[in-house]
Amino acid sequence: MGDEALRALEWLRVDVAFIGTNAISVGHGLSTPDSDEAAVKRAMVDAANHVVVLADSSKIGREHLVSFARVDTIDVIVTDSDISNEDRKQLSNKGIEVVIA
Repeated sequence: MGDEALRALEWLRVDVAFIGTNAISVGHGLSTPDSDEAAVKRAMVDAANHVVVLADSSKIGREHLVSFARVDTIDVIVTDSDISNEDRKQLSNKGIEVVIA
């Protein structure tokens, strides 16, 4: 990751971006402890018409140092069945489709 990835992404436009995250919260959005990773993921989100987040339930309701996307940029989150009803409700209330896989 780094400058080369950012240069490549600035010329792309994609329909759907599938993004992993270290943490997601309604207040802090998607986040990671790594600033280089955050920069690349921010560019991926910016290049996409639709954003699908892949995150197990242990990542939901958590925050890390560097935010790379607000929750209102997410269209769908795919997670496991251990997501709490409260977390699911908060995400759904923000217009995010919650898919259990």
